Amino acid sequence: MMVKQYMIAPYAVLVKSGGWLIEPTGADGEKVVPEVYRVPVALYLAEQDAA
Repeated sequence: MMVKQYMIAPYAVLVKSGGWLIEPTGADGEKVVPEVYRVPVALYLAEQDAA
């Protein structure tokens, strides 16, 4: 699966709102960002926090 740049920001919004996680915790029913997007989304969020 390829990373689509236009999906990074929406996944970041979902993570920042608390609805989705970057890393799975093993809890039932949790929503997790797809593995290939985890690093790009984390970097995107770090850049947003630094700005």
